[in-house]
Amino acid sequence: MTTIAQTLLDIEQVQRDIQMQLSSGKLQLSKFIEDIMNTITVYHFDLLAHSSLDAAKAVLTNISNPFLLKYSALSSKAGMHTEYIRWLNIGGLFIVCNIFEKFVRETHGQISQGVKTKHLKDAYAHILQSKNIDNPTLSRMVREFNVIRFIRNSFYHGDLYTNPKARKFVLGGETYELEEGKPVKPIRLMTAIKIFWQHYSKIMSSP
Repeated sequence: MTTIAQTLLDIEQVQRDIQMQLSSGKLQLSKFIEDIMNTITVYHFDLLAHSSLDAAKAVLTNISNPFLLKYSALSSKAGMHTEYIRWLNIGGLFIVCNIFEKFVRETHGQISQGVKTKHLKDAYAHILQSKNIDNPTLSRMVREFNVIRFIRNSFYHGDLYTNPKARKFVLGGETYELEEGKPVKPIRLMTAIKIFWQHYSKIMSSP
């Protein structure tokens, strides 16, 4: 499992990339960028607070503050850190998916003159086509978009995979194997953020 320290580094890498692309003029500040930056900043704040308390546990043992004592007791509980990361990943995934889906709907509405498509994946493919993004890049981007949303949607149904058709795919360097009746592995939040940011950058920098 990825450590919190690695996640903090990944967050700062994405923050630097966003600032670099804005400073260079490659991208202009938008509602999507504001929303994704706010989400990353809150995620960063939460992990920094947790890491700071964890790093200071030895010092804090001499302080009788009831909240610190409770934190120390909970942080020592078996499985607490794993469940904490899982909780952040699942909750954060809903937020970043909503941000990107809103961008897709608004962008498709602009290029299609208000004509709606039945499926969001078709709207996304239409956006990529309008930006002259060809295969295999187009197919990969649509597939990644669908997979992230599929994982998010699975948590509406108790995180169990209910389709009899087994599936296997790679996303962000991790392999996901889906079998009927088995839990769906949560995607790492920073993996989803990185992929959505890469997609947005590609779309907005394409003529």
